[in-house]
Amino acid sequence: MKFTARVITAVLVLSLSSTLQANKYGSVEPIANPAVIDTTPLSDQPLRVREAFASRLLQCGVVDRVVDVLSSTRAITTINNLNTSLAVGAGGFAGETNPAYVYTILDAGPNAASIEDVKVLTDSLGYVLSQGSAFLLDSDDPSSFDFPANYVVLNFPAPPSIATSAALFRLVGRIDPELFETDSSGYTQFGRAYLSLQSFVPDQQFIDGYVEAAAQFGVEYTPIINGTPALFQGGAAFPGNDWTVSTEGEEYLARLPVESHRGLGRIRAFVLRVTREVLRKLEHDGGRRHHDVVSFDCR
Repeated sequence: MKFTARVITAVLVLSLSSTLQANKYGSVEPIANPAVIDTTPLSDQPLRVREAFASRLLQCGVVDRVVDVLSSTRAITTINNLNTSLAVGAGGFAGETNPAYVYTILDAGPNAASIEDVKVLTDSLGYVLSQGSAFLLDSDDPSSFDFPANYVVLNFPAPPSIATSAALFRLVGRIDPELFETDSSGYTQFGRAYLSLQSFVPDQQFIDGYVEAAAQFGVEYTPIINGTPALFQGGAAFPGNDWTVSTEGEEYLARLPVESHRGLGRIRAFVLRVTREVLRKLEHDGGRRHHDVVSFDCR
């Protein structure tokens, strides 16, 4: 099964505001949690370098390998190329934008993916990529995941670059820092849609800030109900692992079939190895030749 052949053209080109019929969305970042490896030298690189690292890792088939392990061990049975699309997109949290692997999964119709398989895929990616947490959203069912969540979607005319999404996030911060720099402030880019869960502010403050950001940036705010800006509601989750305590990813692994552990562990070892290789290159040349830094071997 190959996701990566379609990552530019076939991924997430539909607006969330027009595809709210029971889709699920996920996001996992590829730069390892600093409790696992000190990835600060990579995290401190310009966004273009971090994006190049994420793209190279995806080209190496890291997601395909995960799906192959899960499929071969029957940990998932409903995830396939017809219902799942994935790409490198933008993810923002607490004032910082990073590259992320963002994916849309169709969960209705004759080729629907099951919610159980969506969770297994997300936990597996979180484990392999050594993430503190991943992100899941059911676009219209508040009961699907761990908690109900309000959110808005700002639609670009076409899928923006990660740098453009980051610029929109910074504009949000200039309009209202409480929507930008707190530990509840964030967004994920899915195709041409910039999706932000409501941060810990009143409804109207959140709506007003994003309405103003949309107007200034020239993008479309949704939802608009009877002419009035409003909020979507869905179900969200942040499945994760505390790497300072569960140093082997035990929280992720406890939610995954044991038959998949060995195969996923091999993929995680590959990711950690190439990450250390990139960190050594950064130490050697300071990241001046960023294309060389991220041109690691996929074997």
